Amino acid sequence: MTDSILCTRDGHVATVTINRAEKRNALDSASWRRLGDIFEELSGDESLRCVVVTGAGGKAFGSGNDITEFSTARANAEQVLAYNAITGRAVMAIEQCLHPTVARIEGFCLGGGLEIALACDIRIANAASRYGIPVKNMGIFLDPPLTDTLVETVGRAVALELVLEGRFYDSAEALSRGLITRIVADDALDAAVSETVANILAGAPLAARYNKRAVRGSDHVSPADDAALRRAASYGDTEDYHNAYKAFLEKKKAEFKGR
Repeated sequence: MTDSILCTRDGHVATVTINRAEKRNALDSASWRRLGDIFEELSGDESLRCVVVTGAGGKAFGSGNDITEFSTARANAEQVLAYNAITGRAVMAIEQCLHPTVARIEGFCLGGGLEIALACDIRIANAASRYGIPVKNMGIFLDPPLTDTLVETVGRAVALELVLEGRFYDSAEALSRGLITRIVADDALDAAVSETVANILAGAPLAARYNKRAVRGSDHVSPADDAALRRAASYGDTEDYHNAYKAFLEKKKAEFKGR
């Protein structure tokens, strides 16, 4: 069985790869759990100085969550609550990683994939990349970690445009909205990421760690309360959500009834 999340090391640099190319790197719960485990391990290794996050296959950084497991792993509010705890832990592990993190983005960067990218410190993307958070099409409520990360990164206006209209941005629009740090030509992505990593490694590692923490204000991050987490998970008991993922799997158009 192929590992869904890979972690390789080259000197002071670790590369974490979402390795589900056959599903355009859509993550299942096991992948999210492994992602959190890896980042917690990396934060404990002070010999590292930078972590690069990327997706396998060349077509997607990450295309969201694996809808095929919704009927078993996210079939009701209690299951969604448990699922969100797994994804939230992974996002927090990336955001609070001891080391600077660089997202190498090519192709689709959607939903949970965009959440992972936004949790990284620097996001370098190829010109062909595409971005969106199409929760409206699935009847899904934003979980608190994604809401916090999204609004903190791009502000309320852009966050509302993404989730209410369900718009997909091309790379130029994503850059103008603050979703990514910079765009490079498709054939220059690896060189640009390598240059960024080299710039980070050329600096003082203790300063990088302190300044990252200072900018992110991670000393002041507080988890959402239980009521907020339960509200975010309550879509798991809605008819709209169940109709939406079943329609997606059957390649049909979902009908939303507001219940």
